[in-house]
Amino acid sequence: MRKIQLKMKRKDKINLYFFLFSIFILVLLIFPIYNIGNRVEPFIFGIPFSLFWIIACILIQFTGILFFLFIDKEES
Repeated sequence: MRKIQLKMKRKDKINLYFFLFSIFILVLLIFPIYNIGNRVEPFIFGIPFSLFWIIACILIQFTGILFFLFIDKEES
């Protein structure tokens, strides 16, 4: 019997990793996980912790997009 091998191209792997990364950030911003960051205190840089949590997730997503664009640019 022949074994079926699933080989992914490098670009497909990068797209999969980006998708999983985006889902991870989304999960950080919805109900079960957001409860970790859903509090007013402590204040960080003069803003409530919940607002800091959202801004941190946005900055992490932005950094991730730049990283994946840099990797994708190297391939072309």
